[in-house]
Amino acid sequence: MTPFLRRILRIAWFPFFYGSRVVTSTLQVAWDILTPGSASVPALIEVPLRCRTDLEITAVANMVSLTPGTVTVATRTDPPTLWVHGMYTADERAFLDDIHQMEDYLLGLTRAGRTRAEPRGEETR
Repeated sequence: MTPFLRRILRIAWFPFFYGSRVVTSTLQVAWDILTPGSASVPALIEVPLRCRTDLEITAVANMVSLTPGTVTVATRTDPPTLWVHGMYTADERAFLDDIHQMEDYLLGLTRAGRTRAEPRGEETR
């Protein structure tokens, strides 16, 4: 498959990828509202990013804020970082992985000729 075709397919699939995140989060918040007690474990978490441009940082921040149960509180561009308030952060690693998966998908769309961004780790900072 050519890189151009792969990118077109990723762009076409993006609404379904992100839509599933929004629907899943909406159901989680609705379930918490409609049932007795509360399952929320709110926290403010620093999320390091691999985004390089303002467009990428802004897009990830907006994707996070548009997902029910999360909101981007602040951003920093050097090094790229988001501070995110999440309602369901009992497992901080899973919460970070979820945001990083959204970032990975976005970077696959914005960076031509690549299907994945460079690996995470200290060497990329």
